[in-house]
Amino acid sequence: MPGPEPTGEAMRRTRAGGYPIKARRRNTATLKRRNAPKATRRRSSPTAVKETKVARLTRELQEALAQQTAISDVLRAISSTPGELEPVFNAMLENATRICEATFGNLFLREGHIFRAVAVHTNKQGYDLRRNPVIDLRENPGVPLDQLVNTKKIIHIPDLRADQSYIGKNDRMVSLVEIAGARTFLVVPMLKEDELIGSINMYRQEIRPFTDKQIELVENFAAQAVIAIENTRLLNELRQRTEELAHSVEELRALGEVSQAVNSTLDLETVLSTIVAKAVQLSGTEAGAIYVYEEAAHEFRLRATYGMAPALIDALSRVHIGVDEPTVALVLAGREPIQAADLRGEAASEINEITLRAGYRARLVAPLIRGDEVVGLLVVRRRAPGAFAKNTIDLLKTFAAQSLLAIQNARLFHEIEDKGRQLGIASKHKTQFLANMSHELRTPLNAVLGYTELILDNIYGEAPEKMRAVVERVQANGKHLLGLINDVLDLSKIEAGQLMLSLNDYSIKEMVQGVYVAVEALASSKKLSFTVELPPALPVARGDDRRLTQVLLNLVGNAIKFTDQGEVAIKASATNGAYTIAVRDTGPGILPADQEKIFEEFQQVDSSPTKTKSGTGLGLSIAKRIVEMHGGRLWVESSPACGSTFSFTVPIRVERQAERQ
Repeated sequence: MPGPEPTGEAMRRTRAGGYPIKARRRNTATLKRRNAPKATRRRSSPTAVKETKVARLTRELQEALAQQTAISDVLRAISSTPGELEPVFNAMLENATRICEATFGNLFLREGHIFRAVAVHTNKQGYDLRRNPVIDLRENPGVPLDQLVNTKKIIHIPDLRADQSYIGKNDRMVSLVEIAGARTFLVVPMLKEDELIGSINMYRQEIRPFTDKQIELVENFAAQAVIAIENTRLLNELRQRTEELAHSVEELRALGEVSQAVNSTLDLETVLSTIVAKAVQLSGTEAGAIYVYEEAAHEFRLRATYGMAPALIDALSRVHIGVDEPTVALVLAGREPIQAADLRGEAASEINEITLRAGYRARLVAPLIRGDEVVGLLVVRRRAPGAFAKNTIDLLKTFAAQSLLAIQNARLFHEIEDKGRQLGIASKHKTQFLANMSHELRTPLNAVLGYTELILDNIYGEAPEKMRAVVERVQANGKHLLGLINDVLDLSKIEAGQLMLSLNDYSIKEMVQGVYVAVEALASSKKLSFTVELPPALPVARGDDRRLTQVLLNLVGNAIKFTDQGEVAIKASATNGAYTIAVRDTGPGILPADQEKIFEEFQQVDSSPTKTKSGTGLGLSIAKRIVEMHGGRLWVESSPACGSTFSFTVPIRVERQAERQ
């Protein structure tokens, strides 16, 4: 908008000429119009000036619109083809050539000394640059791209034919000028930070330099090309990482399935079939097999396959593969997987001929070795020739380790199973022997005890006092020996499943009082306080009272035996349909590490040769089993120097003998 007319002091200001500023301008313009020819005066009319400005603004607007449209086309190509550069480069070059009014153009990517044309565009009259898509700077010194590597700046040559710095220096530039007819030449670098990664080249077949706006447009395209290249690189890396991650997840899932198969079943065929199937699927091969080495036959036997035709399996099963077979010997010597990229280049062998006839060309073999022991082989085969990738080799090593573990587990299980059968037979013979011997020992021992009883009852006449003392000692030791024999016999019957409970109704009160009467004298002899605590009313119980009395006698007897001072107490209670009987003492207590051991056969807290308390270590084991046969539980609560409390609980009404697990 024009400002207001200057007035006053402003009108009086003058420059060196002495005229007011506005007046001088007006007078100069007036003189020019007056002195100008009539035709000129008509062209310089206000209407003509307005039309010229409108045309110029319209042209500039059209150029800006065309550039924005071109940029939009390029951005659309970038967004619609993520990870693909060729459509982006073609869109860039096509729009740049058209907007810049060039005859033809190309887009180069730099690879060290080489510039490779990845996009070429030409109009109908242009020269096809596809015939020379590669420029090696070592073979073409002095070309503009050689200069671009050093300067990394825009190269704009108005007339190639007139520029002696390029013409005549190499055949390529001569061909570009003489054959292609290129005159005006523009090279815009594609820079990533300070690194030259390519260029966009524009050619005209006329001498007409490119405008600043046209050069700026090509610069924008070059920057977008760099961004597209970087985005594509990042996207491809992301895709690769995603694929690697997905493959790793698939491998982990497969290894998890294999581990589950190894841990969930001891069926060797099932486990090996799972392993070889996963190995083939994840290694990108078509077939696989696992061979197990049989020591007796000194050869490998086919145990599991995947992806193999029955005819191929049958043919391979008939081949005798020993440790001296060349490939096997090489694998076992190196203890690492060995591959054959193409079986046609391998030494001739029966197994190679069979697999080649079946259409397989590549093979990868992994050894199964534990220490110095050869266990087997894991083999995968592929129809296409070529080397196996390192990650495939590493993966096969992992599956080989799983196969080795599965085979070892199966062998150990069969060994343990066999040993278990042998131990079962031995245990049965031992139990039968103990039962028979216990019976044979009890019969004469009962006779000895019977005769000592008759002697002490003076059936054979008055026995001298010295004889009576000896006979009483014989009787006491005989009864102790009879108790030990009965314990062994009971244990043997329990292990053989021959000990049966005799269930009947009984009174807990009578059972406890009977035990009290039996051992009260033993407690008195050690000057121990011996007490019983019973509720006033207890329900009638059902079970084998004779066996439960045996349990209680054992617990009370042990408490008195191992308590030198203090007290021993029996307490009974009934809750929730079960009786609980506890025997508490003030003895030395039991270490936590020994509290589980004392319930095992022939185990005692003090098992040293110098122990002061006698016993075989069978009483608590038998007591525990009798309680469990009633469906109950026996346990101990103790700590050193604080005494012990042995407790057992049994159902008040036992209807049948509990099954042993």
